[in-house]
Amino acid sequence: MPGAEYTAIGEGGLARRIPIFCPDAFIDENPLSRLLYSILFYLAVPLVVLRVYWRSIKEPRYRSDLAQRFGFCPPSTGTERVWVHAVSAGETIAAVPLIKAIVATGRQVLVTNMTPTGRAQVERLLAAQLAEQAVVNCYVPYDLPGAVARFMRRSQPQALVIIDTELWPNLIHGAQQAGTRVLLLNARLSARSAAGYGRIATLTRDMLQKLDAVGVQSAVQGQRFVQLGLPPARLHLTGSIKFDASQPQDMAQRVAEFRRQLGERLVVVAGSTHPGEEQLLLAALQPLQQRHSEILLVLVPRHHYRAPQVVQLCQAAGLQTQLRSRNSPCTAAHQVYVVDTMGELFYLYACADITFVGGSLVPVGGHNPMEPASLGKPVIMGQYLRNIEDVADLFIEQGGLLRVDSAAALGAALAQLCTSAEQRRNTGAAALRTVAANGGALAASLALLEAALRA
Repeated sequence: MPGAEYTAIGEGGLARRIPIFCPDAFIDENPLSRLLYSILFYLAVPLVVLRVYWRSIKEPRYRSDLAQRFGFCPPSTGTERVWVHAVSAGETIAAVPLIKAIVATGRQVLVTNMTPTGRAQVERLLAAQLAEQAVVNCYVPYDLPGAVARFMRRSQPQALVIIDTELWPNLIHGAQQAGTRVLLLNARLSARSAAGYGRIATLTRDMLQKLDAVGVQSAVQGQRFVQLGLPPARLHLTGSIKFDASQPQDMAQRVAEFRRQLGERLVVVAGSTHPGEEQLLLAALQPLQQRHSEILLVLVPRHHYRAPQVVQLCQAAGLQTQLRSRNSPCTAAHQVYVVDTMGELFYLYACADITFVGGSLVPVGGHNPMEPASLGKPVIMGQYLRNIEDVADLFIEQGGLLRVDSAAALGAALAQLCTSAEQRRNTGAAALRTVAANGGALAASLALLEAALRA
């Protein structure tokens, strides 16, 4: 029986018919919970596609390569292939050292993402490997049995490596059915996420029991996986591969360029900020800037399309603001530098005297503090750290991260660091020591992958 089809307008406006339903992908041993989940997902496909087009209004790349989301990935070229799934930008950046290490073994790596920002990071950080076809990049298929089955037939990976915790029932089941080893590496599971997975206990247990190995960032998070149904023998404490990230080859050149742009200022870089955080940062720094005109705030919104809103916010506060895309230097009169480009945050952290990592003053859950910490920079974050709680605790215990729980505490922390070079040096040195003491996860994760491929 032919499957249902969906008409999609892809890149260049070309229409194509995409089959979205494949009855053969349902097999008798499907547990009822996954079958019901799949039916609900199929019913939601029109809404899912509409959401893609809605998001493409702000990020046009969302509507390109839509067929890939239904399993039409680049076909295997016959090279030994490892599939690495990194959902978005942060996971992709974390996965790059592992991807490069896999390529060094002579295997091809198929990297999938859920978002255009993830794909942009692949293009930026793995450009040489893409050019050599050692790395292939596309969107991950939607978690529909037909799309996953089609993806597996076309890609034929030996192993699937899922970065962090991106668990999809049909994707894991389809990989296992295809004889592909499935590993969850750099895995993390907050108490809140564990509670959410616990509400779908049958589906969660089925997924976890199909994983060949799980490399967790901490023992506490590992125990949560076991409580949800992961066989203890498959759990491995590896730590976070983000501690093993290396600097890009063009680091010195790009940092020198930014320093010429920013001038000789005391630079506070606020990275990956979300709505509501910019207001708090401006309110905390403005009194300091009135007393110390050398302070420059660099704002890097998590989503670059928000930059015009951020500029408007700064100007409404009476602050002289420069925009990165103008490619003009900051004069002594400028108080805020707003970055509306992608892939430059790491270089800006290197130029900073003080760093703030966003998603933490508002209930997003906190972004990765390891980039500024690896550069020996003092880090400030807010109280919302559920996504990185174990990692953040390491830095807090060693004095490399200042956690603030109110606007007043944010102002006090910024004032302390802005007025004391010694405090900046001590906090930054503590952050760097913490990074150095927690390396080794990359080698441990690669060893797990090699063991799975040999099994």
